[in-house]
Amino acid sequence: MSEQVKVLKKGKITIPADVRRKLGIKEGDTIALEMVGGRLVLHPLNVVLNPTQTLSGLATGVSFGASVKDEMARAVSERVKRKTGGKRR
Repeated sequence: MSEQVKVLKKGKITIPADVRRKLGIKEGDTIALEMVGGRLVLHPLNVVLNPTQTLSGLATGVSFGASVKDEMARAVSERVKRKTGGKRR
């Protein structure tokens, strides 16, 4: 994803609305700014991005048997069964 923004007086830029929405950035939030390999990287502080979405597309030719959500639901279900002795209420 690439967006172009114009630099205004005093170095101000506007982060496009759809980018702010996707990252959960709201008015008053603090944004971290860092230089990485000659690039300027901005990211919101105290926001944990979905690691599955973040890593999506980085590896080609890799497939998973079940979606992460399905696998997590299965794992939670098994843990609940172990904790409750498999009994339903």
